[in-house]
Amino acid sequence: MALKNALIAAGLLVASLAASASTPITLTFNGTDQWSGSFSAAASGANTFTLDLTDLAGSWGNISFTSLITANFAGNSGYDVTSVTLDGQSFTAQADVSIPGGFGVDAWTYQASNLSAGVHTLVVTGNLIGGAVGFTGSLNIQAQPVPEPESYALMLAGLVAVGAVVRRRSRV
Repeated sequence: MALKNALIAAGLLVASLAASASTPITLTFNGTDQWSGSFSAAASGANTFTLDLTDLAGSWGNISFTSLITANFAGNSGYDVTSVTLDGQSFTAQADVSIPGGFGVDAWTYQASNLSAGVHTLVVTGNLIGGAVGFTGSLNIQAQPVPEPESYALMLAGLVAVGAVVRRRSRV
């Protein structure tokens, strides 16, 4: 009997560790400098996602980030978002409406103009009201390419040439 209880306890421990693990957000490259991704969940409490931007280090400079998370509920079905954070910074609630009688709409947005490369943590906290309906989120990332050294050399050569022309004209 003790072995059975120990196995049940070990199984519950493993299940709870898997439930608390963060879910990675998969990014799709959309063109020359943009990525997008989406995510969703339907569990009450804190839903944690990881956003890995380590591959953007080195070849990309300024990284801008925008995200929108939406949810709604009616009656005994849906999801109510109560807070959203990215690395501890709060998202802004654009619409967080709950009407007595069981109807609500949530829309949370976030913008960052200089997000660093690396791993970031997105946490969406809320309450599952009922059904299998959860929240959905989308994000867009745009990165500015780092200029090549040749660009700076060409710019410097151009400035030297303009300076030489101005100096020569001032002597005449």
